[in-house]
Amino acid sequence: RTSHGMILVEGGEKMSKSKGNVVNPDSIVETYGADTLRLYEMFMGPFDQSVAWSEKSIIGPRRFLERVWRLQNKIGGEINSSLEKYVHQAIKNISEDIEQMGFNTAVSQLMILMNQMEKAVMVAKPLYETFLKLLAPFAPHISEELWSLSGNTGSIEEKNWPEYDH
Repeated sequence: RTSHGMILVEGGEKMSKSKGNVVNPDSIVETYGADTLRLYEMFMGPFDQSVAWSEKSIIGPRRFLERVWRLQNKIGGEINSSLEKYVHQAIKNISEDIEQMGFNTAVSQLMILMNQMEKAVMVAKPLYETFLKLLAPFAPHISEELWSLSGNTGSIEEKNWPEYDH
C-alpha cells in the first residue's frame, strides 16, 4: 500500500471543486498533449509528497518531448560504447526508480540520457529503441509513434523491458 501526496494549486492551497480552483486536465491535454501532462505529473516531485501545480513548469516536459521527437533524426551508425554505458546505467536507475515509485527521478534519468544522446553525432538504432522503451511508461503516445516511425512492427508495449549489463 502506498500513500500519495496531493497536488496543490499555485500558492500551496488544496485543490477543491467547491473552491473552483481545480485544474482541468482536458484543457492541458488540448494545449500540450496527454504525454506532456503525464510526464509533468510524474516529474513534479516525490509520489508521496504534496506538490504545487505550476502552469509554467509544464513547459519543461513539453520541450523535453520535442527534443525526443527530434532525436529520430540522429538514428544510425554503430553502437557508441560510451553512450551504451549511459543507456545501461539509465536502464538500471529507471528500473529501480519505477519499483520504488520514484517516478520523478526516473523522468530525471530519462532527461540525463537524452542529454547524452543529443551530444552524440549519431545514435545507433538499438540504443534509440531502448530509450523509447524506457520512455514508454511515462509518455506512451510519442513512444509508440516513434517506435512505429523507426520501422518497428507491433506495439512498443508488447516488447520486453530492457535489461542492463551488470
